[in-house]
Amino acid sequence: MGDGRNSRLGAVLLVALVAVASAGIVLWPTGDGDTAVAARRVTIEPKAPPTPLEQVEALLEAQVDALVKGDEKGWLAPVDTKLQQRYRAIFRNLRALEISYTKLTIEQLPPTAGWMNVGFQLDYCFSTQLCRDGGGNPNVGYKLTWKPRGGSYVITGMAGSGKENYLQPAPWEYTQLAFATGRRVIVAAPPAQRKHLNRVLQVAEKAAAVADRYAGYTGNPQARYRVYLADNKSWNSWYGGKYPAWSVAYQLPLGRVGGDVVVRISEMPSSNKELTTIIQHELAHVVTRASSTNYDEEKDLWLIEGIAEYIGFLPAKPGATYNKDLLSYSFGQRGDLKTVVVKPLTAKSDDLTVATLYATGHFAAGCMAAKYGDKKLLDFVDRVVQLGEELDPASRAAFGTPFKNVDKACVSWIKQRT
Repeated sequence: MGDGRNSRLGAVLLVALVAVASAGIVLWPTGDGDTAVAARRVTIEPKAPPTPLEQVEALLEAQVDALVKGDEKGWLAPVDTKLQQRYRAIFRNLRALEISYTKLTIEQLPPTAGWMNVGFQLDYCFSTQLCRDGGGNPNVGYKLTWKPRGGSYVITGMAGSGKENYLQPAPWEYTQLAFATGRRVIVAAPPAQRKHLNRVLQVAEKAAAVADRYAGYTGNPQARYRVYLADNKSWNSWYGGKYPAWSVAYQLPLGRVGGDVVVRISEMPSSNKELTTIIQHELAHVVTRASSTNYDEEKDLWLIEGIAEYIGFLPAKPGATYNKDLLSYSFGQRGDLKTVVVKPLTAKSDDLTVATLYATGHFAAGCMAAKYGDKKLLDFVDRVVQLGEELDPASRAAFGTPFKNVDKACVSWIKQRT
């Protein structure tokens, strides 16, 4: 009887051990020989090697990280020798412009002759300017060609992305620029035009102090202003080069986080007073348009240019500027002023039409400032120019009265002063 029980017990234990083993469990002694602890076998699969696209993405991430950190060697590391001059110029330009933020987006494109093509978009910001995670950042795009070499990849080709981008070509993309840096402004120019840098920097620093005061009203404080001086070749290429023949300078919003000013060297006045007005006007655009979500700006051009003229001519009041004589002449030629809301310009607008829009906007802004104060004026401008509000609700919110009342009062105010 006893032997039978032992035999049956042995059989049960044998079955249990087989079941335990088949479940992937092993029994480990605890040290006293009486009990055991179960532990699961873990199988570690070998990690798949990175795909070519993953390798390229890692190289690009390291490259743009080197750019922000100021590591020129790291920036040039994945670049073929024939492209290093251009890449070095880009690096040194962006470092001089105080690049402070980058965000990388890539996409794989169809290969060419076994080489890899990658679409590359770089979001960027300068001088610790706040970039927006939700979009609205300035960006540039390229198509990069990568060739396998030495177990890695190198950039052997760099071309445009093929996508429309009003921010390209940027001044810093192709050749190394010369720079002058002040407390509030960075001025850049082609090396052959470096003789203009110090003069413009001194003027721009004074203009920046005025623009800063109005940036507080609009909630657009700028960490640094940038002014590019363009020779004729640069004027016709930077940012598309599609600016009117009568332009002396322009301001271009960089997404919704700032703006660049470009001044045409061949049209710069010899008078520092006149140059100050031009640059102050353009910096006024930076602080009154930098975070704009107004997608129909054309109809508001009279106010966009009017507030820039108002700030640009300071400390002079509208009646103490040449816009007074210009309006007197314009009204004599084309009839009395009926409204301050001047129609937008077109490609066919003549010089007098252009000048009348600027001057009327200038006097309209001066009227609103005289009647309601700068703070309420800038509130109105912010609502219309940046937020895209219609004139009447913006006027009611900023001035406490319908816009038709403001318009009528300012038409009368302008007539009395011209």
